[in-house]
Amino acid sequence: MSEFDAIIDFGSDNLRIGVFDSQSKSIYNSKISIREALNNKDANNHLNKLIRDAERRLSFHLENVVVLYDSSKFYSIDLSIKKIFDQPTVIRNHYDSLIEEANFIISQNNFNAQVVHIVVNNIIADNNKLEKILEDFEIKSLTLEIKFICINKSLINEISNAFKKNNLNVSNIYCSSYVRTFFYKKNLEVKNNYIFLDIGFERTSALIFNNENFEFFNSIPIGGNSLTKDISKILKLNINYSEVLKIYFNKNEDELSFNKNAINKNLFSEVLENNISVNLLKQIIEARVDEIVELAIFQTDYVKQTKSLQKPNIIFIGNGSKLLSKYNNFNLKKKFTELIFFEENDSTICEAGLYYHKSDESLLTHAKKKSKKIGFFESFFNLFSK
Repeated sequence: MSEFDAIIDFGSDNLRIGVFDSQSKSIYNSKISIREALNNKDANNHLNKLIRDAERRLSFHLENVVVLYDSSKFYSIDLSIKKIFDQPTVIRNHYDSLIEEANFIISQNNFNAQVVHIVVNNIIADNNKLEKILEDFEIKSLTLEIKFICINKSLINEISNAFKKNNLNVSNIYCSSYVRTFFYKKNLEVKNNYIFLDIGFERTSALIFNNENFEFFNSIPIGGNSLTKDISKILKLNINYSEVLKIYFNKNEDELSFNKNAINKNLFSEVLENNISVNLLKQIIEARVDEIVELAIFQTDYVKQTKSLQKPNIIFIGNGSKLLSKYNNFNLKKKFTELIFFEENDSTICEAGLYYHKSDESLLTHAKKKSKKIGFFESFFNLFSK
């Protein structure tokens, strides 16, 4: 039903759905954990249940969905493109076509890539930077500095096929980390030199902004589950025990001893029997968190080459970051001016997806996805011109 928007956050740890009416008001949201899914079939069953439960509660069938997806396989490409005109011309007449041309260049040189976000960072007209496009403004040259966020087409096809099996059409697929930062940053007091670090289940994404420009994107295949595996391996504990320990790690030993009922008794016995101190647990997690920050941010070529990026603010999002909100990691405090822990929940994640889907920026990729009908003679020419 076209008057409703359905947003599904297709994570590796949880599936979330939010449905909004024509006024962008939330009318339904739900979540299913897929952490225990052993294969794609199990994950597809969870997706089917999520959708069917939503349809039963809403009393209508969902037809189209917007999908938020995250993977360490997302990457970004920067491109600067310039056009010089013989005579002064209205900028609006050439802005969209120059973006089209840049997108064509990216697509032609990255055959296996699907562009999911087109971010115009700078608009330079006659060597002057513009904040926005002025409708009747005449120029003799136009330069656009654009960042493209891409992912392999095969992954896009896999996701689309999973939804097709559930009789759903995917209208757009977005990078969840980018969409959420796009939504959250509008309420930030900090405007310059800040980093969003999204710690997910199987990956961590870093997004650097300066003067409201999206400067850098990086995603690595290390996340909250890596912390659990470290605890399990080093302390020789069951993986499930390790997960619960991780959740409670930011409590001190006195809190643990006075809150035995808050933790599974077998887990508490395990801690005592193995003579595990909470301090040791914190050391294990601190080492992994420091590694995540180093790999996602400080070991990248961009940061090494950017001298102006000194002690930025860092905003933590994602389920993995929730464990750090009460944790005094002194190594992090030395590297960042302020550590900000953004409060997000299942509802705000889906709301972020809707906000981006209705934004002007999203139209840049909507338009590029609409395939142009090709006539017989054009198809014939293309076939023999290869």
